[in-house]
Amino acid sequence: MQSRFSFPAIVTALGLAMACQLASAQESNDVVTVTQQGNGNTSYAEQTRDASFPFSRMSATITQIGDNNHVGGPGSTTSGILQINNGGSVSAQIQQTGAGNNAGITQIDVISPTFGVSGEITQTGTHNTATLRQTLTSDLGAILVQSGNGNYAAVEQAQSIPGTARTTQTGDNNRLTISQRGTAYGSPNVTQEGDANIASVVIDGNIFGGASIEQTGTANYAGTRQTDTEGANIQIEQVGSDNHAEASQSGGLGHFAGIQQNGIGNLSTVNQSGVGDNRAMIAQLGNSNTAIVRQAGQNYVANVSQTGSGNYTNIYQH
Repeated sequence: MQSRFSFPAIVTALGLAMACQLASAQESNDVVTVTQQGNGNTSYAEQTRDASFPFSRMSATITQIGDNNHVGGPGSTTSGILQINNGGSVSAQIQQTGAGNNAGITQIDVISPTFGVSGEITQTGTHNTATLRQTLTSDLGAILVQSGNGNYAAVEQAQSIPGTARTTQTGDNNRLTISQRGTAYGSPNVTQEGDANIASVVIDGNIFGGASIEQTGTANYAGTRQTDTEGANIQIEQVGSDNHAEASQSGGLGHFAGIQQNGIGNLSTVNQSGVGDNRAMIAQLGNSNTAIVRQAGQNYVANVSQTGSGNYTNIYQH
C-alpha cells in the first residue's frame, strides 16, 4: 500500500513542530490564580519578568477560606505576593483557612536558570502572620506552616543558593524568625509545638551547615547565630517550659553544638570560634540548671550532663 505522506511532507511537518515547540519554550508564562471563600478577604499580587530570557515562568496561587484573611491589600500587615526580575521558574503559594490571618511573599532578583525558586505558606486558625522574603536567590525555597492562633513567622533569605528553610508552628502565640544571608546549601529547620515559644535563627555566611530547633511546651526560648562558617551545625531541643538556650558559631570548619533541655527554667549557652572542629553537647534533665560552654580554638570537646535541679557548670576552652 502506498503511503499518502511523502518524505518532504514529513520533513516539513517536523520542522513546523520543532519551530512551534521552540517558540513555545521561548515564551514567558505568567499565571495568577486566586480563590476566596468567606467575607472581607483581600489579596494582592504583582509579577514582573525579564521577557528576553527564554523558558521564563512565574506562578502565584492564593487560596483563602474564612473571613478577613489578607494577602496584601487593605488592613493587612504584609505586602502580598510580589515577584520581580525572574531569571527562571518561580512559584509562590499561599493558603489560609480561618479568620484574620495575614501572609506575604516577596521574591526579587531571582537568579535560577536551571531550577525553580518556590515559596509556600499555609495557615490554619486565627490571627496568624507569616512573611517570606527571598532576594538574589537560586533554587532556594521556604515552607512555612502554622496551625493555631496568634502565631508569627518571618523568613528572610538573601544571596543564597540551594537550600530550603522549613518552619512549623502548632499552638498559640508562638514566634519565630529566620534570617539567612550569604549561605550555600543551608537548610534551617524550626518546629514549635505548644504556646508562647520563641525561636530565632541567624545565618550570615555558612556553607554546608545549618540550624535545627525543636520546641515542645510553653514559653521556651531558643536562639542560634552562625557567621562565616563551613560545615557548622547547631541542634537545640526543648521540652517543658521557660527553658532558655543560645548557641553561636563564628569562623572555622565543622563546629557542632547540641543542646537538649527537658524540664523547667533551664539555661544553656554555647559559644564556638576559632579554627574549627569544636564540639559541645549539653543535656539538662530537671529544673533551673545552668550550663555555659565557650570554645575558642580547634578540636575542643565539652560534654555536660545535668540531672536534677539547681546545677551550675561553666567551661572555657581556649
